[in-house]
Amino acid sequence: MAELTKRALRDLEELPEALQTKARNLIDRLDAEPALGKKLLGPLAGKRSIWLGRSHRIIYEDKPVILVLAIPMRRDAYR
Repeated sequence: MAELTKRALRDLEELPEALQTKARNLIDRLDAEPALGKKLLGPLAGKRSIWLGRSHRIIYEDKPVILVLAIPMRRDAYR
């Protein structure tokens, strides 16, 4: 099971219920498919990002264990 940081847990709890369900499903899929998201570049190099609908992203690291860092809104995700 993927681990979540305190920020990721807080972000998850603040999502609307429909997005919470989708986020939990995607996070569960990460165990089987750690390369599911795209590789990020620049200051976020070494991390990956998955689309969570049109408005949010799941930012995570996949080495050595899957660690979900945050679930920000798209406009803030890459800052």
